[in-house]
Amino acid sequence: MDQNRKLLISNQLSFGVLGAIEAAWAPMVPFVKMGMNLDDAQFGRLLLSMGIGSLCALPTVGPLISKFGPRLVAITGCIVLGLSLIGISFANHEWLLCLILAIFGASLIAIDVASNVNAVVVESIFKRPLMSGFHGGYSLGTIVGSMIMSLLLTIGLGIHLSSFLIFLIMTGVTLIGCRALFSDIKSFNAAHVKAADSTSNTKHHRIPPVILVLGCLCFIMYGSEGALLSWTTVFATQNRGITPEVAGYFYTFFAVTMTVARYSGNKLVTAIGRRRTVVLGAIMVATGFFITASVEHYVGMMIGFTIIGLGAGNIVPQLVSFAGSVPGIKVQSAISLINSLGYSGILLGPVIIGYVSKLSSLERSFELLGIAVFVVALVSFKILKQAKRS
Repeated sequence: MDQNRKLLISNQLSFGVLGAIEAAWAPMVPFVKMGMNLDDAQFGRLLLSMGIGSLCALPTVGPLISKFGPRLVAITGCIVLGLSLIGISFANHEWLLCLILAIFGASLIAIDVASNVNAVVVESIFKRPLMSGFHGGYSLGTIVGSMIMSLLLTIGLGIHLSSFLIFLIMTGVTLIGCRALFSDIKSFNAAHVKAADSTSNTKHHRIPPVILVLGCLCFIMYGSEGALLSWTTVFATQNRGITPEVAGYFYTFFAVTMTVARYSGNKLVTAIGRRRTVVLGAIMVATGFFITASVEHYVGMMIGFTIIGLGAGNIVPQLVSFAGSVPGIKVQSAISLINSLGYSGILLGPVIIGYVSKLSSLERSFELLGIAVFVVALVSFKILKQAKRS
C-alpha cells in the first residue's frame, strides 16, 4: 500500500474511532440516567462536566500537537477515551460520574483537534477537498459504535461488559490503523505562516476575525450534534414511547444518514461549492428539528433525523476546512480556537436543552435548536460569500 493511501486510511480511522466511542455513550444514557434516578435538569448539569473537560483540555491540545505531533496525541486520546467509557459504566455517584465525563470530554477534544489538524495537512498535500470524507469516517464510526453497543445491550450483556468490549475493539483499531498519522507538522506551519507574511504589511499576528465567526457557527452546530448525542435516547423513551433497549437505534439512524452525506460531501462541494453546501445543509437541519418536534410519532422522529443527518453531514467539515486555510494563523491554533468556541456548544447545549425541557418540553428544545441552526445558514451565506470574493 502506498504512503498516500495510508495517510487517507489512518486519518479516516482516527475520526472513526472518535465517533465510535463517543456514539457508544448514547445507548448507555437511559441506563445511567435511570440508574441514578435523575430528572432532565439534573442530567443536563452532569453533562456540563463533559463540556468543562473539553474546554479545560483545549489550551493544552495545540501545544501538545506542536510538540508531539497529531499521531501521538490522537492515539493516546483514543485509549483514554475508551477507558473513560468503561469508567462511566461503573460510576455509582454523581461526583464520580462528573469526573469521568470530564476526562471523556477532554479525550474527545484531543482526538478531534489532532485528527482535524492532520486532515488539513493531508488536504494541502492532495490539493483537493477531502475534509467531508474524513468526517465521514467519524460518522461511520458513530454507526459502528452505537450499533455495536445497542446490539450488546439488546442481547443482555449490560453496560459494564459492553463498554469493555468496545474499548478492546477500538484500542486494537487505533494501534494498528492510525500509525500513518503525521508525527510532526512543524514544516507545514512554517510554510503556512510564511505565506501569510508575504501578503501582509504588518509584522504583528492577530486572530483573523473570520476565525471567531466560524467558532460561533461551530458553537451552534457542535451544540446541536451534542444535544442529539445526549438527548436522542431520552427523547425516544420519554416522548415517543420507545423502550430503552431499542432507543439507541434512533441515534444510529441519524448517524447512517450523516455518513451518507459526508461520504458524498467531497463531490458535492466540488459540484456546487462550499457556500451552497453549508447554507442548504443548515436549512435542512433546521427543517429536520422542526419536523422531529412537531410530529408526535416515532415515524416523524425518523423522518426528521434523516433530514438532519443529510443536512448536518457537511457543515462542520467545511467550516473546519475553511478555518484551516485562513492565512496568518497556525493550523492547530485555528482549529483549537474554533473548537474552543464549538465545544462551548457541547458544554452549554445539552444543559440548555435540559432546562428548557424541564420548563416546557423536549419538543420546544428541538425547536430552539432549529432556530439556532437557521442562523448558521444566514451567517454562512454572508461570510462564505465574502471569502469567495476575496
